[in-house]
Amino acid sequence: MSIEFFISRTLRYVSAFAFVIVLLFTYRGLPDYTAVHFNEAGRGDAVLPKEQLFYVVAGIVFMLNILPIMLAKNIEKLPIRAFQKLPYKNWLANEKEFKASLVNWLYFLPTLANVFTIFTLKSLLTLNDERTFNTDYTYLPIVGTVAFLIWLFYLPAKLSFTNPTPVEE
Repeated sequence: MSIEFFISRTLRYVSAFAFVIVLLFTYRGLPDYTAVHFNEAGRGDAVLPKEQLFYVVAGIVFMLNILPIMLAKNIEKLPIRAFQKLPYKNWLANEKEFKASLVNWLYFLPTLANVFTIFTLKSLLTLNDERTFNTDYTYLPIVGTVAFLIWLFYLPAKLSFTNPTPVEE
């Protein structure tokens, strides 16, 4: 078992558990009608019932946790010739390690979605509390975008700048 395998799976399970806990505590702390959009003055100008918000967030995160895993399971079944057009010829000689890297990379996406949603729920809870009216969370979309770009370019960078372990014959 590689360290990448261990980290990708462990972080996915820990982040999913943390997301469920934060979602339940956020649901309990939100007002019945929750502001989900805020104007320039910081006041909520669009509201949703908290039940609807709960189900929408839970559904989106559920899909972001299931779809990459389903894709990873199907990638494991593909023959190596399906990847012949990729420029990583040195990796294609080692089918098992190439597919493991691709699958591990896909397992990091649910972790990223869970952690970003946790921070988003925390900010939504804070913004809907009258005691913390002047809190600023404008950095959150930037941090999410940067984290997604790091995830997106991790696999091509790894495949371009590292070599697989030689296959023993």
